[in-house]
Amino acid sequence: MKDNFTISQKGSLEQNGEILTYKLKKRGINLEAISTILILLGMVGGLLGIIGVIKGNVRILRLASRKTSAFSILVAFIMMMIGAAVSPSVDQPSSKEGHTKVKVEQKEASVSKTEDSHKVAEKDAPVSVAPKSSAKNNLEVHFVDVGQGAAQVIVMPNKKVMVIDGGNNDDEETMVAYLQKLGVKKVDVVIGTHPDADHIGGIDAVIDSFDIGKVYMPKIQSNTQTFQSVLTSIKNKGLKVTTAKAGLALSLDPNVKVDMISPMEEDSHTNEMSAVVHMQYGTKSFLLTGDAGIPTEKKWIQSGANLKSTVLLTGHHGSNHSTSEELVNAVQPTYAVIQVGKNSYGHPTSEVLDRLHRHSVKIYRNDTDGTIVFKTNGTNMEVNKHEWAYTGKKTAGVAVPKPAPKAPPVSSAPKAPSYADKLTATASIDDNHPHQNEEVTVTVTVKNETGQPVGGADVTLNLAYKSTDTTYTAVTNAQGVAMLPFRIGRAAAGYTVNGDISIAAQGMSTTAHTDFTPN
Repeated sequence: MKDNFTISQKGSLEQNGEILTYKLKKRGINLEAISTILILLGMVGGLLGIIGVIKGNVRILRLASRKTSAFSILVAFIMMMIGAAVSPSVDQPSSKEGHTKVKVEQKEASVSKTEDSHKVAEKDAPVSVAPKSSAKNNLEVHFVDVGQGAAQVIVMPNKKVMVIDGGNNDDEETMVAYLQKLGVKKVDVVIGTHPDADHIGGIDAVIDSFDIGKVYMPKIQSNTQTFQSVLTSIKNKGLKVTTAKAGLALSLDPNVKVDMISPMEEDSHTNEMSAVVHMQYGTKSFLLTGDAGIPTEKKWIQSGANLKSTVLLTGHHGSNHSTSEELVNAVQPTYAVIQVGKNSYGHPTSEVLDRLHRHSVKIYRNDTDGTIVFKTNGTNMEVNKHEWAYTGKKTAGVAVPKPAPKAPPVSSAPKAPSYADKLTATASIDDNHPHQNEEVTVTVTVKNETGQPVGGADVTLNLAYKSTDTTYTAVTNAQGVAMLPFRIGRAAAGYTVNGDISIAAQGMSTTAHTDFTPN
C-alpha cells in the first residue's frame, strides 16, 4: 500500500481514512476483513500497552519501559481508528476523483440485484418531491368593475400590491373595500395613469386608507378638483410623486418583470401621456394601456419595446381611437379586457370588437362580467369569468343582453310616460366669468319632444381647457334636471373653456353646449 497519511488529529484521520476506503474498495480489497484485523490488533496492542505501563515492561512485545508502553498504546489507538475508518459501514465518497469529504445518508450494503432488492432500496431512500403549485406562487391581476372607468389591482407572488388607477370619485368606497377584502395592509405602488377623473377619482381614498410605498404619475397637470384631491392626499401622507415615464423598471417581485413603457415624450393631451405598464411572469404577460391612443401606440412599436402580451387591457375603454390593427399584431394577445360601463360614448366600438374577434382574441368586459381576475403561476392562466360571446352586432355602451324575464300579466296599472321620439336639452352655467379656483355649476335640463321631463338620462360634460380635457357625469332627476358642480382650478385667464354635453336615454341621444371664460 503506497498511500501515505499524515495523522495529526481525529478529523484528518477520518478524512484520510475515507479516501483510503474508496481506493481500497476500488481495487477489490475486502474492506470488512482489513477493518476487523486492524481493530483486533489495536485492541490487543492497547491492552498489552496498558499492562506495560502498570508493570513497567512487557517482554513479549519488548516493551522495556513505561514510556515505550505508553507509545504502544498510541499506536494501538491509531490502528483502531484506521480500522474504523475503512469499515464499509462509514460514509463513502461518491466522486471517482476522490472528494475530500462526502457524506452519504444511507449505509451501503451488499444487496442482490433482484427486483425485490431494488424495491427495498427505493423504499428506504430519501425521496425528493417537487413543491406543489399554490396560491402563493400566483401573480393576480384584478380588473375591478368601476363602471365607465378603469382600475387594476395587482398582487405579486410575494404579496406586494400595486394599484393602477381607481375609477371615478364615487368609486372610492368600492376601491377601499375591495383592497380590504383582499387583506391588503400596504399598497407598495400606486400609479395614476393620467389625470382624467374616471381613472384617478378613487386614488385619493386608497392613499388615505392604506400604508403607501411609492406614487407614480405622468408629468401633466389638471385643473380639476379630482386631481387636486389626489395631490392633497399625497401631501398629507408625506409622500412624493415619482414621474411616470418610459424606461422605468418597478421593483416589486424578483420573479416578475415590471416595466413602464410610456409616456415616451411630453404631449399636450392627457390620454397620450398615460402611464403604460408591461408585466412579465414566466411565459405569461400583461399590457396595461390606460387611455393611450393610436399615435402613442405607433411610438411603442417604433421604439422596439416589448409589447407581446398574453392579456391586453384594451385602450381607452374600447374607443376606436386606441387598439389599432398594428398594436394587436404586435401584442398578439390571447385575452383582451375592456374596462367599460354604461356610457354615451359608444364604448366599446364595433371597430375594436371586430378587430379583436378577427384575431381570435377572447374578450372580457366589466359591463358584462363584473370584476375580472386573472391568476397565473407563470405557466398556466386562470380566469374567473367566461369570455364574452361576441355576436358581431353593435353592443357599444350596453351589456350583452341576458335572457329577458317573461313579461308580467297586463294589469290596469298606469303605463310609464313615453319618451316620444326625440330628446331636447338645454344647458346653463351659473357664472360665465368665474375667478380662478372658483366653483361653478352647469345645469342641464332634458325633455322629450312633448315637453315632458326625462328622468334617468345620462349626462356627460366634457370641458376643453387650454392644456387638458376633463369630464364630469350626472343623471337627471325626476324633473329632468342634472347639476354638475366643479372647481375650475387655476384655469388660464381669458381663455374660453368650451363645454360639450352629451345626453342619452332610452336609446335616444342629444347634445348641448355651454362655455365660460375665467377672469
